[in-house]
Amino acid sequence: MSRRLLVLSRFTVLSRFTLRFHFRRVPKTVLSKAMVLALVVAGFTALGSVQALASHLSCGATITTDTTLDSDLVNCPNNGIVIGANNITLDLNGHTIDGDGTPVDPCPEGEACDVGVLNRAGYDRLTIVGGTIRQFSVGIVVEGGAAHNRLHQLAVSDTTDVGIIVADSTNSVIEKASMSDPGVVGLVLVDSQHALVARNSVSGSTGYAVFMFGVDDSRIQHNRLDADQHGFFLGGSARNLVRSNVVSDSGGGIEVVEGATANRVEHNRFTNTGDGMLVGDASDTLIRHNRVTGAGRGEAGGFGIILDGAVRTMVDRNSFTGGRGPAIFVTRLEAAAAPRDTVISRNVVNRNLVDGILVENGATGTLVVRNLAIRNGDDGIDVDAPATTLTRNTANHNHDLGIEAVPGVIDGGGNHAAGNGNPAQCTNIDCK
Repeated sequence: MSRRLLVLSRFTVLSRFTLRFHFRRVPKTVLSKAMVLALVVAGFTALGSVQALASHLSCGATITTDTTLDSDLVNCPNNGIVIGANNITLDLNGHTIDGDGTPVDPCPEGEACDVGVLNRAGYDRLTIVGGTIRQFSVGIVVEGGAAHNRLHQLAVSDTTDVGIIVADSTNSVIEKASMSDPGVVGLVLVDSQHALVARNSVSGSTGYAVFMFGVDDSRIQHNRLDADQHGFFLGGSARNLVRSNVVSDSGGGIEVVEGATANRVEHNRFTNTGDGMLVGDASDTLIRHNRVTGAGRGEAGGFGIILDGAVRTMVDRNSFTGGRGPAIFVTRLEAAAAPRDTVISRNVVNRNLVDGILVENGATGTLVVRNLAIRNGDDGIDVDAPATTLTRNTANHNHDLGIEAVPGVIDGGGNHAAGNGNPAQCTNIDCK
């Protein structure tokens, strides 16, 4: 469907690196660890290997002990600081590591170029804290199996490609960092476990604000994304909690796709986004207590949430107000199979331009229970899939029918419709 193709178009994430890659909708095996990490490291080169033990550093220095900056590093022509040991703290001390705004080209294959702070060798228990990193291709890179790295209270800005990359890591903490005008992506987190991504902000990315792939057992919470092309991408990832984030004035809120399983999206706010939430080729996703307002920014379809082939999804106690498309849309657009075993319960869908809840033909095992659909521009609840069960829903003051159901829909009882534009109020079920 063309509306979704517009929304799901992928962006060149690392456009100035030696390799080129576009995030298209492809099998998750294509977005493999090797390919993503190749993109992360392709074309990098270290400027030097000077062992810096003092706090007065020059561009390209490698540090092997705790270091506190005593001045800015200005107009670095290549890398800013390279990490060279475990168990160290780099305290920027309010200072700036500044690139020259010009990517290194060409960058020797297999090397690392134009990174503000580089931990490529997987050193553990690194802390980077308290300052500004700007005008590099990538602000910070952590990879190589690093564990217990902490990035805290940092301002990363004006990067040409990515603000922060954390890859192949465990127990990473990215906290209270701001990424403004980061290029294509604010934060890339791949093939990592037990990460905490908390209280960060991203603004002005031309692709995804936060791109996560192969991320398991992690928490993404209390982040604020504003004026990005897209919000969160969570693909090929399991058992993560995405909670209490705010996404505003962006092309999309969150996408849970590419084989993701058992993820929870809770208590988030999506305001003036293209679409609020997309659950695609994913299973056992819990969508609960989220608020979507004004979906339909730009050329997107304006869905509050779209379940495109999703399996065993629960959409519970969310509110959807003022979107241009259906608030809750259960369908098959690009997925290999139709959605199945969906539970839509206790949601409020209010003043959306078309249907409040739309279940398209092909969906199986859908239960729609105890929802409130009011003042929507078409039907309150529209079910085109036989064997869907409707129980104890209320649909009042919608422009057409309160509940439009095709023959074969299962009437679970207790449904109510009143004050709708079509005097029939409901079709093929009993509405009191």
